[in-house]
Amino acid sequence: MAVKIDPFTLTPGVAGKPYIDCGIADEIITNFKSSESSKFVYKITGLRGSGKSVEYGKVLQTLEKDENWLVYPLAAEGSGVTTLISYLSQEDFINEKKTETSIKASATAEGGIPIISGKGSIEVTKTYAENNVFYDKEATLASMIAKANKKNRNVLVMIDDISRTESTVELLSILGTMFNRGRRVYLVVSGLSKNIEEFFTISKKDPRSEAVSKSLSFFRRGDTREVKPLDKFDIANNYEKYLGVDALEAKRLYDMTLGYAYAYQVLGSLYFNKNESETLEDLIPDYERTLFKSYNLDWPELTDKEQDFIRSFYKGKTGKAKDTKAYMSNPDTYNTYKDRLIDKHFFSADKRGYLEPKLPRFDRFIEIWCDD
Repeated sequence: MAVKIDPFTLTPGVAGKPYIDCGIADEIITNFKSSESSKFVYKITGLRGSGKSVEYGKVLQTLEKDENWLVYPLAAEGSGVTTLISYLSQEDFINEKKTETSIKASATAEGGIPIISGKGSIEVTKTYAENNVFYDKEATLASMIAKANKKNRNVLVMIDDISRTESTVELLSILGTMFNRGRRVYLVVSGLSKNIEEFFTISKKDPRSEAVSKSLSFFRRGDTREVKPLDKFDIANNYEKYLGVDALEAKRLYDMTLGYAYAYQVLGSLYFNKNESETLEDLIPDYERTLFKSYNLDWPELTDKEQDFIRSFYKGKTGKAKDTKAYMSNPDTYNTYKDRLIDKHFFSADKRGYLEPKLPRFDRFIEIWCDD
């Protein structure tokens, strides 16, 4: 019996065959490669599971293949500046290193000249050492990027799922000076809106936060692209193509996803692997269980008042402001929390006078797992 290969994937950052292009990666690549563009910074935002990492990965993999680009993806929790210097130091055009040869013997050698006549295992290795006399990370990085540019190489720094740490603040601050000096260095990050906004939050408890916010003004002004819900016709078409269903069934499947990228992949995978006797309704328990695990990460990050707003929205059922306000303890705060939750990508307000949810079956998650 032949094993069927599931075209859908739940691996973060991997598109799979049924990938639906939302255009963000193509826009970034086109602007970066155009001599007429002055865009150097992009922030890709959206909900968990919205497809941020897929767009990020497409930029990375496309420009990595271009010989004019040096692409360095850095870990959000790593030592950004040090790691970037280490990456650049491995490029052939960086030749400021001293070469030192060290000889290590693992056993006592016999004879007058140990290396030649001795017994035992002798290991000869080359190591590279920086001249540490006047070493400074910022100066070293600036010099390396300048050398890369002289070799007609553009430097692209990328961070997936970025959050504010001392390391990321240091890296972004130094990159800001590179932009001011006209270096051809580019930056692409992906992350939740709230995590990106933390770079610009001024806290009375942290006296350095105001200075940090000012030093990262270039990052704030950089272009932000939100990953929107996937196109309903593209989803239905792919379900027809990869699941072999008719248009009506494909539409029913789309309706269960609300265009949410993770839901699209989860439901597609479940349907592809279902038994012939199973119906779409039979898949709902597994579908909800998988989605709810993701939602369980989102819900605790909301404030109590944001959670209350979401509960009121679902109790109101229609999405109209007046019906949501009817269940709010303080209806006067409606606009405040509506805007906050739109910024956090839980709702869209594309239709005038209505809020629309972005997460499928989120009301069921709240009903079952987030009881008042």
